[in-house]
Amino acid sequence: MNRIKSIHTSPTLFLVLLALAPAALSSEANLTRFGPETYELVQGIPTTYSATFRAIDGPAQLVLQDNGIDNAWIQVNGLSVVESQDFSGNGEVVVALNLKMENTIEVTVPGMPSGELGVRVTQVTQADLGLLRQGYFGLNTSDLERQRGFYDTLGFIGEIYPAGPETSTTFAQSLGFPDDYLIYVSLHSLEDPPTQPFVDTVQFRGNSYREEPPYANLNRIGMAYATYSTTDLDGDFAYLQAEGVDFVSAPTTAPNGERFVFLKDQDGIYLKLIETDEGEGPTPGVDLVRLVNTNMNVADLQRSREFYRLLGFTESESGSQAGSGEFAAAHGFDGPIEFEGEDISLGEGTDGATIQLRQWKSPYDNASSYPPPVNHLGIDRINFYVRDLTVVIKTMNELGFEQLGPIGGGPGGGIVFFLDPDGIKVQLSGPSTD
Repeated sequence: MNRIKSIHTSPTLFLVLLALAPAALSSEANLTRFGPETYELVQGIPTTYSATFRAIDGPAQLVLQDNGIDNAWIQVNGLSVVESQDFSGNGEVVVALNLKMENTIEVTVPGMPSGELGVRVTQVTQADLGLLRQGYFGLNTSDLERQRGFYDTLGFIGEIYPAGPETSTTFAQSLGFPDDYLIYVSLHSLEDPPTQPFVDTVQFRGNSYREEPPYANLNRIGMAYATYSTTDLDGDFAYLQAEGVDFVSAPTTAPNGERFVFLKDQDGIYLKLIETDEGEGPTPGVDLVRLVNTNMNVADLQRSREFYRLLGFTESESGSQAGSGEFAAAHGFDGPIEFEGEDISLGEGTDGATIQLRQWKSPYDNASSYPPPVNHLGIDRINFYVRDLTVVIKTMNELGFEQLGPIGGGPGGGIVFFLDPDGIKVQLSGPSTD
């Protein structure tokens, strides 16, 4: 394996990738500012729920699904916004609102025998955040030397090791740590040097390590796996099996015709391989071509789709599927599975990597994604390069989004984290004009 032995700093790599990136365009999105929440009715007990949420000053919509009820009482910022005649007992109610930066909502449902009320507040928003391309996804391991051997087996030919300092207070605080951390870092790519998205592999050490395992199942909300293409799926499966790599099943064909297989690294972190005809064809070893997508399991597809549309992910195609038998078993489940999904991208001129949004219908797991900081095992963060980090931070804050921590890094460039609607950590990095 041809390894690059050097110290890596993100601003240097960013300047290389910046030259390859297309110009960004303004994006419009119908953001979910509150919800969706579903309130079930309990006979004889009127129940009140309240919450706060952020938005921007301006018009919005309250969208209700009145399934089996004919009345409810809703106040937004202390004002009653619905009347009994708005409800049909089985349908959708849309009410115009005006929101502020900080908002309150109070929902009281009647004490009826049965029924439920769905509540969502949406707001159309437009912004140009200047996202250029995906830089990497983060993967935390329990043993970096063992993980480096795993990437060797997969055929990753580019490595920067060690990459970055073992400690960095500014980076640590930007990730949600109160003070500092202690880490080993190694960057891995299918190319040398890395021009396509790479893997930022981290081993948290000492008190920085959090003993929480990677997600055990592929339907857990959060980042569950990353997908790579290969020109020889069956050959790679046989070769990697002989090398001791753990697979969920043999290669399988999905209902949409995609041939795929899931494997696990030594920590139990999932990766997916799919068959492609791009590339040079079979070799004696592994034939991975590129990162195809990074998976995100979400609680509400509409809410997540619009959040990433705001970031610039305007291109999409359906990823919804359902099936049983070998298809379900290949995902680790005995019974039928079903998910709605979209594969979204930044569009023409990017590296081709996408985000794979999936809302699982069956089986459903309502456990939330791991909270900050990012020191549990598994895939836990995704990075995008931006043209001007100062502009991005100012715009996101004005749009009602709070950053996870301060800016990490040094003069000329840095990183900042925002949480998506499911708490997935989105890292934005680039030069700063301050």
